[in-house]
Amino acid sequence: MRKVFLMTLPFFVLAAEVVAASPCLKYEPEFVELKGKMKRIVFPGPPNYESVKAGEHPEPYYVLFLSKGVCVQGDPKDEINSETEKDVKSIQLMITDYKKYRPLLGKNVTAKGQLMHSHTGHHHTKVLIQVQSLMKTPN
Repeated sequence: MRKVFLMTLPFFVLAAEVVAASPCLKYEPEFVELKGKMKRIVFPGPPNYESVKAGEHPEPYYVLFLSKGVCVQGDPKDEINSETEKDVKSIQLMITDYKKYRPLLGKNVTAKGQLMHSHTGHHHTKVLIQVQSLMKTPN
């Protein structure tokens, strides 16, 4: 009996590692598709990026809230996108026409585009998506 236990133990350990290792998304130039709820969030802006109530300039952005966190794999050769981020649940949407997408606020949407890591004070989530298309997700 002991022999069987020793022979099957490595199999079970290996199986657990394979299941636990899920692939991460990649930063630009790869394209991704993410689904979540889109909301408008007002973040504090210049000069200190700390508090709108304390007089900081308000910076409203649309943010995609995912129901399940994702991993984004960094690239050590890329100065901006070098950091790997795990359990990312909110992603700032980089779009140019906020008015066009206003009807989607509070709704489940599908965003397609390229991910990038935050690197300025105007980036308010660790990961952002440069939106190529944004549409309501069918129920």
